[in-house]
Amino acid sequence: MITKDVRDKAQEPMAWFQHDSNSAQDQKCQRLLFRYGNAGYGAFWRICEILANTTTHSLPVETDEDWLILAEQIGMRKAGAFEDMSSVEDCRDFISCLLEIGLLNRDGKGRIESARMQKNALYFGMQRANGAKGGRPKKNKSEPTE
Repeated sequence: MITKDVRDKAQEPMAWFQHDSNSAQDQKCQRLLFRYGNAGYGAFWRICEILANTTTHSLPVETDEDWLILAEQIGMRKAGAFEDMSSVEDCRDFISCLLEIGLLNRDGKGRIESARMQKNALYFGMQRANGAKGGRPKKNKSEPTE
């Protein structure tokens, strides 16, 4: 059972997360590479970095402004004032692909998240909760050792 303390600490940003060296061989990543190439694969890992560094490890995608911010963050924003709607559509299409493939999911609150990032966050939440408990108690020097 996961305690409230662990859940609370899991919501904090992560300084790093585990990344399997063979993740490109995963079926979902293979689909992403087939559809979007290395640029899409890089954009996906950029989303993972953003999710890791965000409280709650989820991103809002409700408004055009949310989509434009995300497009900027993952390198999909096109230059020029008249390109904003095109950037929003490209970003929506990309995220739709990630949702379809199963690399991302919606949280039901207008946000996207990654099950893998949530798992990583719980791991760190448990580490932080255990660390907050402290280590072993110090030995009393007046007691004889065995």
